[in-house]
Amino acid sequence: MREMLKRTKKALPLAFLLILAASAIAARPPAEPENPRIPYPLEGKIQDLLRREIDGRSWTPTGVDERLYADLSEPIVRQAVVWQDASGRIIDPFVHKETPTATPRFVGALAGLIIRNRCLDLVDNCRRALTAAAEDLAAADRRPVAGAEFYTKELMLGYIALKNRTDEATVARWRSLLGGFDPAKNYGVVLGKLPPSELHNYTTFALAGEMFKEKEGVAANQDFIEEHLATQMPRFTALGMYRDPANPMTYDAVPRMNLSLFLFFGYDGPGRKELSETLRRGALSMLLAMSPTGEFPFGGRSNQQNFCEATSALLFEFEAARYKKEGDLKLAGLFKRAARLSALSIRRWLDLRPVRFIKNEFPPDSQHGRQKGYGFYGAYSLLIASQLGFAGLVADPGIEEHPLLFESGNYVVELNGDFHKVFAACSGYFLEIDTRADLHYDATGLGRIHKAGVLTETALSTPIAAEPEFLVSSSKAPRNVAVGPGWETGGRVFWLSDCSAEIGSVEFKRLFETPTGVRFSLTYSGLPGCERLVETYEMGKAGITVTYEASEPVDSLLVQVPLIQTDGSHVSRITSGMRGFKVSYRGHNYEVAALGPSKTTSRIEDFTVPNRNGVYKVGVFRTPGKSLTCRLSLD
Repeated sequence: MREMLKRTKKALPLAFLLILAASAIAARPPAEPENPRIPYPLEGKIQDLLRREIDGRSWTPTGVDERLYADLSEPIVRQAVVWQDASGRIIDPFVHKETPTATPRFVGALAGLIIRNRCLDLVDNCRRALTAAAEDLAAADRRPVAGAEFYTKELMLGYIALKNRTDEATVARWRSLLGGFDPAKNYGVVLGKLPPSELHNYTTFALAGEMFKEKEGVAANQDFIEEHLATQMPRFTALGMYRDPANPMTYDAVPRMNLSLFLFFGYDGPGRKELSETLRRGALSMLLAMSPTGEFPFGGRSNQQNFCEATSALLFEFEAARYKKEGDLKLAGLFKRAARLSALSIRRWLDLRPVRFIKNEFPPDSQHGRQKGYGFYGAYSLLIASQLGFAGLVADPGIEEHPLLFESGNYVVELNGDFHKVFAACSGYFLEIDTRADLHYDATGLGRIHKAGVLTETALSTPIAAEPEFLVSSSKAPRNVAVGPGWETGGRVFWLSDCSAEIGSVEFKRLFETPTGVRFSLTYSGLPGCERLVETYEMGKAGITVTYEASEPVDSLLVQVPLIQTDGSHVSRITSGMRGFKVSYRGHNYEVAALGPSKTTSRIEDFTVPNRNGVYKVGVFRTPGKSLTCRLSLD
């Protein structure tokens, strides 16, 4: 990675260099490749959940169809038309320049609509953008562009949308530009420029694009495809999850999305069987991590961006069509419902004007929640529309919905190893816990409390990082914050949320999992100032009860709880008492109470803390003992 930065620092924009540098800094030493041929560790859990009945719980089909994807993407595209300059390029409205991938993503987003006979008044806008971006891509061996790998599948979608709506000379020019370059020279994250261990999610974009070209007869680079597919398979775990640098949840999903398209575009080489099985596993693992609200899990880089759910929709549509072809209509319907819930979960932000590309309501020009150095509004809002277009492309409309795993049973599951997450679903509630957070983006502890039908930020959707690698429009937090414990030892206070690499070990235990409740524990060992800390979670219809127990030499125990103050537009009402806190927010209530011991006191800190969703106050309980029990509930 250092050599790549050295070779390209004069040629590439600062934003792209920052992406590479951040990946290099954040990445831990790569784990040993796992054998993908070992049994899928969650097979039994998935099959058990699939066998469960609904237990009297009601569920209602979404009532939408594949038109939803175009309905959501069209306003984004029409908003972007005014950003297009005379040459066809897309100029970001807030940084006032063409940012990496913005123009090709405009092509892909608009092409997805044109294929559906939408936005036909914008065909010429698509032509001009396609020509400009294809010329850049074709010349990338001489004039490198940031993220050249990202261009191809977007431009190929433009090609198939426009080839019968454009004169023969222009179409021939596009074929020459898209098919005439050597991918080993024009892409940046490829063999010959980097060792196999440093070929990450960018390479999966290249594979999808090159396969799309082969499908359409534009080029045939089979040797490139096979050589680079071989570099990607060791990045997958036995759970089918992709390890990008620092293992962000978003960039588990994005490579699987690209490789699903790779199969959809017709790859049938020697690696097809193994890849297909790997993608099957990853999609099933992803179902367990999906919130009942449809929201994508938090964790690491590019979190809480609305393209994450568009990516989910694409992946789930691919799996729904796969299972229908195999004759498994139950799993097909389950994935179909997952795709639609994913898209519906972001509709409230996409219905705003201007469209919000991150899950908050701060004015877009504040760029609150945007990744530092990249993640610009233009490119990343268009990415949402592009992903939704591809979701519509792979979708099979003839599939009826089936209830999802969290609608047919309660469960808790640990996605261990590199991703260090615990997910639990019970009676409409959903928890996500990060047991060893990447503190550039998250905090260790309970970082998500959702309930079906309740706005996701009401309690918490993602933790608060003290030194975030994303922009915020308010003062940064003085410490990392998640729902979880702190402890006082010898006059010094420590917080679990601030711990990561220094944690000695974490032990997960599933205590019970029944139709009415879930109970599990996490034991942290080797913490600073505390040798052993046990968290015991119990979930049911009444909410979540958590008991925290610390070992010697702890003198007193604390628990902190973020309390939303604003999402950038709406302001909550926060009340506090001796034993608890209540937040009233947009028609919903979030209550946190200390159940014991009796000497527990409470306070609200005199500072605020921001995450990508909003700005929060922090409530704190304190007891002069080593055990404290809290109850959390939403309605």
